[in-house]
Amino acid sequence: MLDSETTGVGVLTRQRLGMQQLSPHGLSETWALGFCGDIHWQMLSGASGQESFGFRAADGLPIYAAFCATRIDLTPSQGLLGADLTIRSRLASLGGTRIGSRHEFRQGRQVIGSLLMLSTFVAHDETASNRRIVRAMPERDCVLPEAGIALKELDARARSVSRTLRGQRVEEGVGITPNPSLDFNAVGLLYFVSFTRLVESTAQTVDGVRAREIVYLGNLDQGETVKVQRSGTEALVAREDGHIIAQIAEVR
Repeated sequence: MLDSETTGVGVLTRQRLGMQQLSPHGLSETWALGFCGDIHWQMLSGASGQESFGFRAADGLPIYAAFCATRIDLTPSQGLLGADLTIRSRLASLGGTRIGSRHEFRQGRQVIGSLLMLSTFVAHDETASNRRIVRAMPERDCVLPEAGIALKELDARARSVSRTLRGQRVEEGVGITPNPSLDFNAVGLLYFVSFTRLVESTAQTVDGVRAREIVYLGNLDQGETVKVQRSGTEALVAREDGHIIAQIAEVR
């Protein structure tokens, strides 16, 4: 069962929890990311005055709302199969083309998780390579309320990570080749949820994640291999040439 109600820059969604939405530890992290990613794009489309996810620049070229950072916090929960979940989502501006959303997960009166998402608009350059993603301006403006402190702090951390890791390289790590049919999205980019799957596949524990924050710094072309380098509660994902495309921090 799925019921969604849009109110301005907010969406209230009710979801019956089944196998797809759950993991052995409670709410499924990858489902929550993908589902709320669609809600983020839905709210962004509505705020821009359009019905589809097909954003365009002023010259008519297609552009995409790509995620810069996400942070998910989950409370270990049991007995959720068949329960009703309520997701309250709100969209807000962080200045320029950076737009954030906050999603709160409730089962009954209990908050069992939250998710922060930060996006900006990007486009392929003339090479059409995922290695050459550039910032873009949408043809339509949207007026949004100012982001709250949690989104602002995520934005500040993401910018700090980007500055710190600029020019650094990863020399060693676990090699994984993303699957073109499973890990890339409709426009051919490595799907942001796939970063979570890739780094989680290198975890040395079966304990569930209570919080995971990812800063997305780049992408790669289909057929390429990534290197995942772990150090304690942090990890880096890099292309074959060592260029870092994501930084992950987690709490278990």
